Amino acid sequence: MSNLNSIAALILAAGSSSRMAHGYHKLLLPLGGQPVLTHVVEAALQSQASPVITVLGHQSSQVVAALNSYTNHNKLNIQENPDYQAGMSTSLRTGILALAQYPACTGALIMLGDQPFVSTQLIDKLLATKEQTGKRIIAPCYHGKRGNPVLFDASLFAELLTVSGDEGGRSVIKHHQDEVENIELSDALAQHDVDTWEAYQTALTAWQDQQTT
Repeated sequence: MSNLNSIAALILAAGSSSRMAHGYHKLLLPLGGQPVLTHVVEAALQSQASPVITVLGHQSSQVVAALNSYTNHNKLNIQENPDYQAGMSTSLRTGILALAQYPACTGALIMLGDQPFVSTQLIDKLLATKEQTGKRIIAPCYHGKRGNPVLFDASLFAELLTVSGDEGGRSVIKHHQDEVENIELSDALAQHDVDTWEAYQTALTAWQDQQTT
């Protein structure tokens, strides 16, 4: 029996876009005719991951409005993190705690809301690798460097809840190096995050290039 449908996607989308110029919210910037965040949410919803927990914070009402066409999707669960300004770990905690609603959940793929080139195929590859190897942590590598998203087994949730500050699961990975299965991937574009105005311009160019190739 497959466990794929019981692995959640946990999208961290609460940050204040402090590095983005001109006061823009990076997750709401348009890319290919829709906001950056919707590319991430759509990829997760079309994947084998379920549920898709999306944690919001900064300008949450505007972000909810941007996700309006997905809010009735039976896999999507939107959570609000009132403490988002205390760092990424608070959003991770909000998402992990929300998974208590899903007792059949055997793991969570931690995704970042500002990485719009992460594909459904990549998500499903990580989930399939978890099923094939049984390793507690599955991580993609790009040219030898570990990246995101990272899949954590549910047995690590308690440890993820102890992370503090502006960090995701990096310290947990460090503590369990021998339990990590790394997958080498060729497309480093999946790692591109829209953190700055320059990075957003790069994303626009990359998107145009994708449409013409």
